[in-house]
Amino acid sequence: MNQLWNTPENAEWTPKTGVVALSDIQRWIRSSDIETLAFVHNLLSETRFRIEPPISIAEYIDFTKRYYERCIRENPDGEWSVPRYIAGGELVNILARLWKDPLVPRSVLEDLKIWLANFYKSGDSDLRTCLVQATLEHLFEQEQIREFFADWLNDEVLAVAHREASEWFQGGGSSPLGKPPFLSE
Repeated sequence: MNQLWNTPENAEWTPKTGVVALSDIQRWIRSSDIETLAFVHNLLSETRFRIEPPISIAEYIDFTKRYYERCIRENPDGEWSVPRYIAGGELVNILARLWKDPLVPRSVLEDLKIWLANFYKSGDSDLRTCLVQATLEHLFEQEQIREFFADWLNDEVLAVAHREASEWFQGGGSSPLGKPPFLSE
């Protein structure tokens, strides 16, 4: 943190640099410490920094899956890491942004759908409820995304998640998650 930020006491932090080396990011994302992972996640979301050379979409997706899976499984209460329901909501916006970006190969979205399916299937009832309520319900507000997940209806376990998540929009549920500027129907 001290490498990137001036952190005066009782004052706003200011960046020391506008560029972060990809090699530093790659080293930090291998950490087992969830707070380090959360810091990196925030850094990658921060527009005041440019990663040089840029992080690949594959590295970003792998890191994102690992970080959010940890947050949802562990439900941390850290300085940088977020608890499970906030993590689930943040996933909505990440997936919606990727969905909207024409440069993102559909194979990336397929990979994320498979990851969510496996994550849901491997989870206990609390984790499954979180994925349905914090993530899938809000993704399914978008008809195109709901249709993208329609193959889940052919799987006994995933069909439950799909039906439960669909109840939200069918009942008139709506949220700002995953909405413009990311998506519009």
